[in-house]
Amino acid sequence: MYVLVIGAGKVGFNLAQALVLDGVEVAIIDRKQLVLNKFDKLPAVKTVLGDGTDPRVLEAVGITRAQAVVAVTGSDVDNLAFAMLAKRQFGVQRVIARVNNLNNEWLFTKEHGVDFAVNGALFIARVIQEEVSLGELITLLKLEGGRVSLVEEEVLPASRVIGKNVGTLNLPGGIVLTAIMRQGEIVIPRGDTLIVSGDRVLALASTEQAHILEEVLA
Repeated sequence: MYVLVIGAGKVGFNLAQALVLDGVEVAIIDRKQLVLNKFDKLPAVKTVLGDGTDPRVLEAVGITRAQAVVAVTGSDVDNLAFAMLAKRQFGVQRVIARVNNLNNEWLFTKEHGVDFAVNGALFIARVIQEEVSLGELITLLKLEGGRVSLVEEEVLPASRVIGKNVGTLNLPGGIVLTAIMRQGEIVIPRGDTLIVSGDRVLALASTEQAHILEEVLA
């Protein structure tokens, strides 16, 4: 996989480091040589001095072969301009952009080239809200503009479904069990799979029905 990152600040550096550790090919663009110098510690990352909103720079660094691009500069204007270029001119499949100012979040939509908008403060707030409102149910990821969620629910020792088969859970059509994490291993749930205490159940669910999984596994 090849990922192109715009913005070599702290977020860009940490992101590139994490991707490289996962074996991903990474290139990063920034206007400042000073911030690019710290990537001497990460020789696997290709660094490019230039403007990430310049189509010529993007072509030179191979944006057309990138499976994903990420804009994490400190400028919402630059992040949005890059996202629009990447999606509309180069047809990149996955465009991720950082939102620095929450007042600008409404601009970071698919109509403007952004598949996923990320804001650290907003993410933390949503995690808190999910934890407070849904108890043990954790939302790992939201898809399709928030209409679908990947959720995780732990089967507690007092759960009434322990010892029952997955096929007997009577879940609505809007919830699909995708995996069960059990003692560090992944179990693909089938109709005859038994549920045991400590299982962490992962499911895709319509966001409005996600709470039903918590109720079923209680």
